[in-house]
Amino acid sequence: MNTPNVPVPDELAAVRDEIRRLETREEELRKLLLNNPDLREGASYLAEIKTVETTRLDVKELRANHADILDQYTFQVPVTRVVLSGITDDGELVSARKLRSIAQ
Repeated sequence: MNTPNVPVPDELAAVRDEIRRLETREEELRKLLLNNPDLREGASYLAEIKTVETTRLDVKELRANHADILDQYTFQVPVTRVVLSGITDDGELVSARKLRSIAQ
């Protein structure tokens, strides 16, 4: 989805903003479906509510009580991120979050 004449970092920022907007809308729709069973049937989709059990590990508690064991199984992996900084009208670099708040 390369938009003509839009620099890649600017397009990436726009895509991330759209993702945030869509995630907010998804959460709103999810709440509607959870709270209103009569809204769960659509023209093309049926929303089913299912509860499943999942297992979680409390790393903070494990580290507090068994740091030696945790250390044996803890390792670092490289993670590559693309971090966007905003450029204000006067050329100053600011966080992308700050730039969004300035734009509003």
